[in-house]
Amino acid sequence: MKLMFTRMVVIFIALLSFHPVAYSQANYEFKSPTLISGTALSIGAVYRFTTVKTGIDATVTISNITGGISITDIDGGGGFTRALQPVLFAPALSNGYVELTIRFYLAGTATPSVQTEVPITPIDVDGQTYSGLKLYEYDEIDMPNGYTYFQWAGSELTMTLNGAWARGKNNSAVDYPGIDTAQKTVMFTTVNANINTIKVRVGTDNQSNSGISRLRSLYFKRFSYPFEVVLPNRTLLSFGGSEKNGQIELKGILSASHTYDKIIVEKSSNGTSFLQMGEIPVTNGGSSEFPFTFWDTHPAEGANFYRVRLINSPQHLQEISNTLMIKTNNTDKKSFQIYNTMVRQLDPTVTLQSSEDSELMLDIADMSGRMVYSRRTSISKGVNVVDMPNFNAGRGYFVLTARTTREVINQKIIIQ
Repeated sequence: MKLMFTRMVVIFIALLSFHPVAYSQANYEFKSPTLISGTALSIGAVYRFTTVKTGIDATVTISNITGGISITDIDGGGGFTRALQPVLFAPALSNGYVELTIRFYLAGTATPSVQTEVPITPIDVDGQTYSGLKLYEYDEIDMPNGYTYFQWAGSELTMTLNGAWARGKNNSAVDYPGIDTAQKTVMFTTVNANINTIKVRVGTDNQSNSGISRLRSLYFKRFSYPFEVVLPNRTLLSFGGSEKNGQIELKGILSASHTYDKIIVEKSSNGTSFLQMGEIPVTNGGSSEFPFTFWDTHPAEGANFYRVRLINSPQHLQEISNTLMIKTNNTDKKSFQIYNTMVRQLDPTVTLQSSEDSELMLDIADMSGRMVYSRRTSISKGVNVVDMPNFNAGRGYFVLTARTTREVINQKIIIQ
């Protein structure tokens, strides 16, 4: 977002009147910081924010700066005064971030205070074009114990898991002047539970030949995002999840006014292509709130994406939730495995997990054994999404063979 702008007060008020769940009041308010140690605006600088919440103070430490980026203000003005709003300067042809470590304390003391829930929403993660060259903003929120959710349809963010960091990077380079919550396509929300310390990164990928200041905004509150299909009454009161002992527990609540008879749970390995993994019957007919729970007993190591599809079978209505991104760190997984068995012909990719950096050979044969596609590439330790450019073998059933330096996997796949 631009450094120079006017407040979008009218837009924000209009948004609140239309969406009562837009949440104007932050859970934590970061205002009037005081430098308590270190050199201002440098690595190691510590700022104290008093009364970020009743009885709670917070410190914000500049714990790292990368890629030639600099921070010119720990909490700039002009946007939401309740938000934490660092101002960055991105030199020409730079790509880096400022990492901030936030710690919570009992007010007026040095006694750490564990917070039951800390939601953080990066706002206006947008970009801009300068003389035909792009600048893209991005934010990363550490997920020690939580999940991330965002608008799936029409989002201008590429959502990934960068190690333990939920990462949202702008992919359109469209600038939205000012700071407001009207553009949900350039926002995402991460929620962590029972923590005293949380880390965030605000960064820019400046591919232009200009040095540019960018005002960023981290709002400490949950936000609602439009569903893919928006119906007159919002019926999904909550939808979240967490990792427990190597499994993922998904939980949600339908409102008492719902008209749905079943819930379809869908999963994706890349946040784009979703497959059905389960169905929950809705048994109370909308007579009261309906809580539901679903377990994914075999999540992938790293990022797992989930959403639910609410179905009204008699009236042929449906509603799709926001997308959750939840991480796992399973240690009992194979050293190399393929996650997706269904591939889109228009955008063919294979998602796989590797325990090490390796060369990869992909071969695809039809059901008669005829080789129809091959590709050699490199993969990294962790989750990899491997593109298959120029794949034109059509739709149907195929056999995928993936070879690394140590293992060979054969798996039947469906090309849609």
